[in-house]
Amino acid sequence: MTNVFSEPESIQLSLPLNAAYVSAARLTASSVANRLGFGTDEIEDIKAAVSEACTFVIKKSPAPQGGNFQIQFCMDKDKISIAIETQGDLGGDPGEMSLVMIEALMDQFTLDVGTGGTSISMVKSHKEELF
Repeated sequence: MTNVFSEPESIQLSLPLNAAYVSAARLTASSVANRLGFGTDEIEDIKAAVSEACTFVIKKSPAPQGGNFQIQFCMDKDKISIAIETQGDLGGDPGEMSLVMIEALMDQFTLDVGTGGTSISMVKSHKEELF
């Protein structure tokens, strides 16, 4: 199943810095990946990477209870791009387990840490199934 978009479509969510809402991000990731025709294993990888990224942001965030983070899912004909942004410098040791897992699960991964905020970018390209 191939979906062709004239322009990339996107979905944006603003979620509380609360682990109870990670499932909303996972569900959205699953729905978007399914719409793009990703296979079951690819969808599971995307959901796991989104969970790890959201959990990393929630645990590391200096924001007081009640703050939010933003997540955007961009859909293209052969890939899904996911960006997560939050206020504050979250740090992030490249050897940290969450970051290592995201890098292993996704095709592209970047962590941009600055004084104004932190962003995580991930891309998973659709692989044609050979079976």
